[in-house]
Amino acid sequence: MTARLPRITLVSTGGTISAVGRDRLDLSRYGDTNRHRELCALLDEIPELAAVAEIHPEVRPALPSHGMGLADLLDLGRLVRRLTGEPNIAGVVVTYGTNTLEETAFFMDLVCPPGKPVVVTGAMRPASGLSADGPLNLLNAVRLAASPGARGRGVLVLLDDTIHAARDATKAATNRVAAFRGGEVGPLGFVESDGTVVFHHRLERWPAQGAFDPSSLTGLPRVDVVVSYLGADGAMVEASVRAGAAGIVSAGTGAGYPTPAERAALERAAEAGVVVCQASRVAAGRVTPRPEAVPHGFVTCGNLNPWKTRLLLALALTHSRDPARIQPLFDR
Repeated sequence: MTARLPRITLVSTGGTISAVGRDRLDLSRYGDTNRHRELCALLDEIPELAAVAEIHPEVRPALPSHGMGLADLLDLGRLVRRLTGEPNIAGVVVTYGTNTLEETAFFMDLVCPPGKPVVVTGAMRPASGLSADGPLNLLNAVRLAASPGARGRGVLVLLDDTIHAARDATKAATNRVAAFRGGEVGPLGFVESDGTVVFHHRLERWPAQGAFDPSSLTGLPRVDVVVSYLGADGAMVEASVRAGAAGIVSAGTGAGYPTPAERAALERAAEAGVVVCQASRVAAGRVTPRPEAVPHGFVTCGNLNPWKTRLLLALALTHSRDPARIQPLFDR
């Protein structure tokens, strides 16, 4: 008797991995064609999957990832959380466009309790392209989702044989196949050329991982990101407040420093009840609490980038608007 293969649900949402360009050398403007290969056609190109797992497709509308809205994100989060709760499913793989993959993977990490593996993958070259990377990425994502070592690690990102934690994964190049990085943490491990899954980091949890249940949420509060630059005034902060933002993420310079004019506007926003979270526009490093920020009730993001900070703050605001209760969710 042979052992039964693990059952992996494959959630397809579109993106470069299924995109079809004008010809095999259309590796950059393929999105203009608005053409995609059906999931069944993609799976037919990877017969090796049959030796790894029992695949059960879950097809979603094909959307560019930069066209996804918060309602789409909530819907996807609910779906993946529900799938991980089904007893006959060993893991979930989500194919997604790389433009906002880091944000969506992070959001799913916040709403899916760590347990069964959830792996997000995509491609940097379209399905029609010369040396398309999507087929191997998909095969390796299934290998990872079927691996016992992936259990309990939360949502993982897999591209170019490399495993990243959803919390740390970020797109660091526009078109390169090795576009994703794991920040200061680096990759958690790799899927080797023979299919072996190897982890180099121990399993580690953080407070916000799986902390939110999206099933009862009808929407998310508005949270805006205001990016600082030399000579920036408070106009963007004030516009955000007028637009009804419940929270503002300040992507400050250096270790989290907005300009003096932005700082004054952020303090006025906090006094008006808007929760302000201080982040940095710098690619690596922590934003640490400063004593002078405490009277104004600012939250600090730790080492999360502004885009992920926005999503965590939005979810946190569905529970509380007290900065003292929100801050522990950002602490690692």
